[in-house]
Amino acid sequence: MDENSPKEVLGKEEPQGEKQIKKGSLLTSEMRLNRMPSKSLDWNKNEYLSLDKSSTSDSVDEENIPEKDLHGRLYINRIFHISAERMFELLFTSSHFMQKFVNSRNIIDVVSTPWNGKPGSDQLRTITYTIVLNNPLTGKCTTATEKQILYKESREAQFYLVDTEVLTHDVPYHDYFYTLNRYYIIRSSKQKCRLRVSTDLKYKKQPWAFAKSLIEKNSWSSLADYFKQLESDLLVEESMLSQPIEDPGKLSGLRRRRRTFNRTAETIPKLSSQHSSGDKGLDTKGDITGKKKEMGSYSTALIVVISIFLLLLVLMNVTLFLKLSKIEYAAQSLYRLHLQEEKLNLASAMLSRADNIQNNKDQAHHLKGMLQDSIVMLEQLKTSLIMLQRTFDLLNKSKTGMAVESL
Repeated sequence: MDENSPKEVLGKEEPQGEKQIKKGSLLTSEMRLNRMPSKSLDWNKNEYLSLDKSSTSDSVDEENIPEKDLHGRLYINRIFHISAERMFELLFTSSHFMQKFVNSRNIIDVVSTPWNGKPGSDQLRTITYTIVLNNPLTGKCTTATEKQILYKESREAQFYLVDTEVLTHDVPYHDYFYTLNRYYIIRSSKQKCRLRVSTDLKYKKQPWAFAKSLIEKNSWSSLADYFKQLESDLLVEESMLSQPIEDPGKLSGLRRRRRTFNRTAETIPKLSSQHSSGDKGLDTKGDITGKKKEMGSYSTALIVVISIFLLLLVLMNVTLFLKLSKIEYAAQSLYRLHLQEEKLNLASAMLSRADNIQNNKDQAHHLKGMLQDSIVMLEQLKTSLIMLQRTFDLLNKSKTGMAVESL
């Protein structure tokens, strides 16, 4: 069926029989179209792409672009009906979409710098903001600094490679780690792009095992919730951007009746895909709301359990403090007794030492007297021996004189 010009449409009406014949042929053609596969699964099996030449002729060959995902986790890998340039503007400029997103995430006081850098080099951008927290263990809020790097390998409207380093300042163990997110936007066609988001935890210094498990548990759960909501909001934005495409189909009833079968066959899959993407976004948002409620109840139960555990720890600490105070009092009593015993022993030792000194003096004096007496006796003995020698000499002289006289 050839498309009629506007003049022919406004000129004359067709006979009733021809209308019925055309309606029957249109229905049979639609039934044949429904039995024919018009779409095929793309290389990552998460989005149905049409095989028309208009969508493939201006697309970037994704297989020739190397994957540069981080070694952590891949959270988003989906084709959106949004151009690559528009996706970059949504995520990395002060767009209305990003303002709504940060408000829904309880992020306030957002201050961002423009993209800076020399042409042909990496572009840098810094964002500071405050995150309002509902967890009483981490405080009411925390400040964060996000450093965004647009690599020079990126090509405008073709593909973008952006790394974001997020450092929180007021959470436990914040000086041990930071979060690295990698956004990879690849153009698939004029109005389609693939968004890949991977993330990893980087450690400035190695924490101990319990702190590392706590950091990873809280960080991965927060990142999963963050990127699920981001994906859901992007789907909603995709459906909102797709709505104007439906308006050309809502023309006057006369033009709609006179449209050709090929035009209708091309429009029906587009509208159905747009409605399905919108419904998918709403379903995903409902799932996220339910998961948020479940996480809220889970966090409440966890807080109650932790509070009971902390109360038990306080009671155990009080009991331990009382026992330690008793042990300290007993130790101080023993120490005092030991000091008193040492003082008594020292005093008795001093007294015994004084007595020993006095006894030694007396013994020395007595010994000195005995020595003096011995010296006197030895002098007397010497005198006696001298006198005895003199006596013997006189006797010898007298004997010799008597012998001479007798001769």
